[in-house]
Amino acid sequence: MQLLEKATNRVKGVVYSLFVNAGIERHAGPILTLLEFSYTVLSKFNFGRNATQFKLNKYVSDFKANTKLSAQQNEKLVAVVTGANSGVGYETAKALGLAGYQVIMACRNHKLADKAIISLRGETGLDNFRFMELNLSSFDSIKKFVDSFKAEYSKLNLLVNNAGVMMCPYMTTEDGLEMQVGTNHVGHFMLTSGLLEEIKAAKRARIVVLASTAQFRSNYEKSLILDSSKYNKVTQYGLSKLANVMFTTELAKRLQGTGVTVNAVHPGIVNTNLARHLEITKSSVVQHILSLLLLTPAAGSLTSVKVALSPDLEGATGKYFEHEHEATCKVEGNNPALCVDLWGYTEELIAKFSK
Repeated sequence: MQLLEKATNRVKGVVYSLFVNAGIERHAGPILTLLEFSYTVLSKFNFGRNATQFKLNKYVSDFKANTKLSAQQNEKLVAVVTGANSGVGYETAKALGLAGYQVIMACRNHKLADKAIISLRGETGLDNFRFMELNLSSFDSIKKFVDSFKAEYSKLNLLVNNAGVMMCPYMTTEDGLEMQVGTNHVGHFMLTSGLLEEIKAAKRARIVVLASTAQFRSNYEKSLILDSSKYNKVTQYGLSKLANVMFTTELAKRLQGTGVTVNAVHPGIVNTNLARHLEITKSSVVQHILSLLLLTPAAGSLTSVKVALSPDLEGATGKYFEHEHEATCKVEGNNPALCVDLWGYTEELIAKFSK
């Protein structure tokens, strides 16, 4: 039924439309954040451990049942999940492994990834998880990952752009780009572009891009990307997540007719290490409170898993999902001209900052 989820999406959409129609769209962010946090707290009554696992199991079983009836029945399914060693990425990788995918865990830290793989094998009894090194804040690392993948695989059935950095102090990637936009958007843009031929070679491949409701806390202003004097960690994170949505919209348009679908998702306000750069989260008392109020990583993975696996979403593309249902994104996220502009500007940034 998911009445709470559907009602929350509906209310947020209506509230956002009111701000847009009133010409004060820039001020909608805090109200939408409050509504999202209210949903998070209320959802704790729905997202008990058993309820979450039931939903995940259903998405997996529905996918497996559909696969048996489809042309993918005898196909070796391959998925890449960035940032899969912890949090939402870990839970997403687990569900995909249970669904029958060979899951490539694209992570920076080999030691942490190996530890996660041991844990996944223990929890699932499966041996279909492997590590491939990927640092999204390094063009060189992204190129090496793409080359390594192409050397071993001719097809990629599923790409989940999950990894990210949130609200860090000002710092730059290895190539000199601001870290949040450089990693969350530009890094994933470069990775996805590099793997597109393998994705298009697979039958009915899907791309899932993790965005965030934080998109409503910023605007598409290119000057924010390169001008360090304008840096605000909240605004910049919002910009990187808005860019994820805009990238999804434009990529979906460019992939029309290929059979590949691409959609963006908001995982929710989840208790993970993504917030590690926020000083307040370093308090053990605060950590305990957050664990009580925020979604678990498993609950946070539900929308990613549904969009990745659900037969009901076959052919759905260029959409934005929250709480397992289609939702309203920021107006720039669906603006054709701006999405094309971002695409071209991203290509310029990659060319400019490549060594």
